[in-house]
Amino acid sequence: MVIDVRRTDDIVSVAASLFRAKGYHATSMSDVAEACRIQKPSLYYHFASKEDLAIAVMKRTQEFFDSHIFIYAYDESLSSQSRLLKLNKALEQYFSIKDSGCVFANFAIETMESIPDFSDPIRHYFNCWSKAYQAIFHKLYKKDELEALADGFVSDLQGALIMMRVTGKDAPLRRLSARLLEASHFDASAKKKASLKLSV
Repeated sequence: MVIDVRRTDDIVSVAASLFRAKGYHATSMSDVAEACRIQKPSLYYHFASKEDLAIAVMKRTQEFFDSHIFIYAYDESLSSQSRLLKLNKALEQYFSIKDSGCVFANFAIETMESIPDFSDPIRHYFNCWSKAYQAIFHKLYKKDELEALADGFVSDLQGALIMMRVTGKDAPLRRLSARLLEASHFDASAKKKASLKLSV
């Protein structure tokens, strides 16, 4: 049997939206089939199980973040502030869709202990966030400070996304973006003052 790749891509896109908005357990294969306007048996031609579909969604989402969001953290031609501005803007655009949660956060809460195959991609995603922040701040902080700072901002990001869902407003994410920029500007300013003192 020949699988229609475009149809498979459409199914993954639709499933990603449902998993982001409703979570893993609250999204059924029937929900996905109905949203795709196909019969449920047809859905199983493309994915043998909901777990397989969820793994495809995580893979697609990771690829998007790698190429459209994390990429800014590693652009050595930009200053730390410019990297943050670009990364924050891309992040805000991604999560500006109505009812858009974080598929990895949803899966982490619901499935980390019950579906072992989900653990590695979930950990990888959050590790990528930490590494991205470390790449941005690595010239401004010592290694031990850097790791704690990065992990803290990853936690703050997830908290901001939850509050966005609760309040229906993007203010929590914007406040986090401002704090990130403040962290980079403050440390750069401190280093400049220290350098001036040494040169006197």
